[in-house]
Amino acid sequence: MPLFRALHGAVKTLPRTTWDVPPEGRVFRYIFTCAQNNTKLFTPAWENIKALAKHYNASIHVSTFTYNKAAYGKGSIKRGSTQGAGGEPWWAPELEPHILDQSVQVAPGLVWCGEMNILPTAVQPLSGLEAYTGRQSGIIPHVQFAMRSVASQKSEGTKINYTTGTVTQRNYILKKEGLKASFHHGYGGLLVEVDSDGVWFVRQLNADSEGTIYDLTLRAKDGKVTKGHRMEGITWGDIHLGTVPAAVDEMLWGKDGMMDVLKPRFQFMHDVLDFRSRNHHDRGNPHANFEKYINNTDSVAVELQSVARFLTEGSYRPWCKTVIVDSNHDNALKRWLREADYRTDPPNALLFLKLQLAVYQEIAAPKLRNFNIVDYACRLFMSPHPVPLQFLKQDESFVICGDANGGIECGIHGHNGSNGRPGSAMQFAQMGRKTNTGHSHSAGIWFGAYVSGITGDLEQGYNVGQSSWTRSHIGVYPNGKRVIITCYGKGKHPPKWRA
Repeated sequence: MPLFRALHGAVKTLPRTTWDVPPEGRVFRYIFTCAQNNTKLFTPAWENIKALAKHYNASIHVSTFTYNKAAYGKGSIKRGSTQGAGGEPWWAPELEPHILDQSVQVAPGLVWCGEMNILPTAVQPLSGLEAYTGRQSGIIPHVQFAMRSVASQKSEGTKINYTTGTVTQRNYILKKEGLKASFHHGYGGLLVEVDSDGVWFVRQLNADSEGTIYDLTLRAKDGKVTKGHRMEGITWGDIHLGTVPAAVDEMLWGKDGMMDVLKPRFQFMHDVLDFRSRNHHDRGNPHANFEKYINNTDSVAVELQSVARFLTEGSYRPWCKTVIVDSNHDNALKRWLREADYRTDPPNALLFLKLQLAVYQEIAAPKLRNFNIVDYACRLFMSPHPVPLQFLKQDESFVICGDANGGIECGIHGHNGSNGRPGSAMQFAQMGRKTNTGHSHSAGIWFGAYVSGITGDLEQGYNVGQSSWTRSHIGVYPNGKRVIITCYGKGKHPPKWRA
């Protein structure tokens, strides 16, 4: 019996089915999307979803939703519009075998909310649903691609809510809300991978205007899947070097790790210099400073040397350009030079004076104005052979995929917003240009603004209480479409970025 039946009342919430975890050595894959009533399919995207499903041996599941345009009357459409609605609701017959308008626990900690029926014009489709699935992450059918990290107890892991995008065409009332929804209408779905440990991975399958869909190194185009496609770029979660676990470093930049598999043309580093050795937050904290002394982590030179080695050796690939984005933790080095007293810091006095002289020389020479002190400091510890590194200055832009609706701005860290205010994802979403940012460590999608997570330790000492942090990275495909890749580990198993 359909879930959307007339009810006279119910004591309990709607029932939920539970799917099995795959047996040892197997991976189950599912593709989730949604479809609007009385609306044609975007056939190229649908054909490519089917092609990916066949390649992965994945099942496709579609939630239906209704948008009753007829309720607004004939006066609510433009003259000559053919988008009026009428008659009984129907859905494309091709979807019939795949419709799943029910709640399903897809994997431990992940729920498909197929019972949801959210208007496509909802501006924030995930608003108010933070606790809807309890402690489990939720997949919500909606025409937008959205994602929110929900703060959770650190012992439980961060909850994430997703929306799916859709396989039906734009079909809205041509007034403000409908036009806004049409602009943010996203074709495609979500791919879910579940391994035999019950660990799951979710990736956006975001189709372009031709219906082409990328997933990692695969491309589905014209109903055919081909392999070996490079990513255009990766924005890593904030690095915070010195706190990156060895297993995470190996997963990302080790031999045959994520970097070597995806082969991005650009990689963007945020907060690569943690500057824990002399961070201003610890200046008046004798306990923290004594701990650094005991652990031999109070040398700025050693920390800069580690960053230089990481950029030129550990993460370096000759086929990829590394871009270091101007970030607040990197800028703590500037603050150290402005506020600290070298006379009370013998281990760092000589380096302090050398860097301070460079800053004063920059001020005295206008042609050098606004040089990057972090760039200068790191290069003191680099070998002379050239590598394709670029340190961005404050407010310096770096746009990739310029042919994709104006491109994606990758030069914003996220700590600075408009007109001197602190930054936020919603501010960047209002820019009118797509952005990839970091800073918050809480991955998410706000319209065209994508936010990465953190690469370093999930426990940084100052993030007390609940946490919405995840090890999440933003991948950019050649056509300008993006995906957020979240890494997971479970128990004694090393972290993984895919099943």
